[in-house]
Amino acid sequence: MSRYDVAIIGGGINGVGIARDLSIRGFKVILFEKEDFGWATTWSSSCMVHGGARYIIHDIGVTYKSSRDAGILTKIVPYMLSRRPFIVVTSSKFMATLFDIYMSVYDLFSRMRGAVRHMRLTQDEVSYMTAGEVLAKGGGVLTEEYTVDPQRLALVNAISAQEFGAKVLNHTEVIRVERKDGSFLISAKNPLYNSEIKVESKLVINAAGPWIDKVISNSIVGTDQKKKKRLRPTKGIHIVFPGKILNSVISFQAIDGRYLLFVPLEDRTILGTTDDDFFGDPDDIEILRDEVEYLLHSAEKFIKNIRSFKPYSTKVGLRPTPYVYGVNEDKITREFEIEDEDGIIHVLGGKLASFRLLSEIVSDFVSQKLGIKTQCKTHILPLPGADDIDERFDGDFEAYSENIKKKIKDEFSLDDQIAYLLTKKYGIRARELLKTFGLGELICYCSKVFEGEIKWAIKREFAETIDDISRRTWACDGFCNGILCMRKVQKILEAEGKNPDHKNFVLRREKLLYPVKKYNEELWNEFENFKKKVL
Repeated sequence: MSRYDVAIIGGGINGVGIARDLSIRGFKVILFEKEDFGWATTWSSSCMVHGGARYIIHDIGVTYKSSRDAGILTKIVPYMLSRRPFIVVTSSKFMATLFDIYMSVYDLFSRMRGAVRHMRLTQDEVSYMTAGEVLAKGGGVLTEEYTVDPQRLALVNAISAQEFGAKVLNHTEVIRVERKDGSFLISAKNPLYNSEIKVESKLVINAAGPWIDKVISNSIVGTDQKKKKRLRPTKGIHIVFPGKILNSVISFQAIDGRYLLFVPLEDRTILGTTDDDFFGDPDDIEILRDEVEYLLHSAEKFIKNIRSFKPYSTKVGLRPTPYVYGVNEDKITREFEIEDEDGIIHVLGGKLASFRLLSEIVSDFVSQKLGIKTQCKTHILPLPGADDIDERFDGDFEAYSENIKKKIKDEFSLDDQIAYLLTKKYGIRARELLKTFGLGELICYCSKVFEGEIKWAIKREFAETIDDISRRTWACDGFCNGILCMRKVQKILEAEGKNPDHKNFVLRREKLLYPVKKYNEELWNEFENFKKKVL
């Protein structure tokens, strides 16, 4: 039986971040993820590494930590970040004046991540910057934030952990944790291949996100704290539209006073997010029609054509926020907490922007608990894809990405857009991908994904299923929902001896499409016909 210093349960951004940090420090680490890296809470985020302006009033520590770590990400994973103008709009000139004052405070934090100072905008300036799509009678304020692919951010942390010696397992669920002679015996299973694994570990880190309480209740043997509530999860949904509708992120007030985001990404635009208490099973989250309508109704006050953009999917997830009573959902702290239950360390809360700091603090705690003096290096060691960065790098991530794009475009005679997308996903490792597999056949027309990327995901990025491929490459995740490319991906996986698990892929896509079917009946009907043919 293999023995480890630390076993981590959960492969979201916190779990893989901790695995990377501990592995770099020299600990022997194993990580178990029941589905795939970054598939749940991480995936369902607003895809932004932002400083957290809205937390200044009631949680300023979160703003400080998020801003500082966003700045670090520009240096360790520069190719994955995209600079976005961020416009907070309003229908009231008085509110615009308050925003102007408020953002003057946020400017102090913006420096940490290399962002420009804010400026006030008139109604006409907002209209000009958004090509007439946004109506803001009171104008607004302009700052800037960064967008990122959160699933690939989680993935490169998992890859880095493995490269530093960790064993990282996706599709492997921990089913039992029991104490044995001062350590822990951990049993896990992989349903894709009907296999089991048993290991022994000195410590266990429960970084299962919204599943933390469920892991304690169902898998940990001998604990006397099964009934204790550690989490008060809150549910958030997004609507997904095809294409980059705007170049700027738009923040606006919803009907209930909360602030929503309209976020342009590389090949899609997302609208969200809701923030509601969730008391159900984290394995069974439904998106309600009225949640979709809440987002659309709120957005159309400022984005008049929002209902004409034809949504093609949704996203839903749970924030693993610490339990607190007597506070509204959107006021629950986004700070993280660490709870040590005699060697089982529960990691609660956290934000995408500050995952690295959370990982550092947890790793410091583990080092102290095991009595070994170590030092964090995750703030200076680049993540996979930025392997060529050294101490001379000044943090100009746009120039860095442009340089990679030019190199691979010239070396492999690529179209400019293809070179750009490959750079965004793989950084400097796009060269190795192209040398090893080439581009090959165009598999996904919606998101411009090629056969070489599918093979790279299988060989180098832990991809086992169609869903895994969609998270890594964006194939089967675009406007067609896999109708045009799923069978091509399935054949490549089968040729490599993998289990495509196409049934679960189709059912999952259907579940995400259903809440917006009334706004895109044609796509819904096409998908239902597709489902009948393949299942």
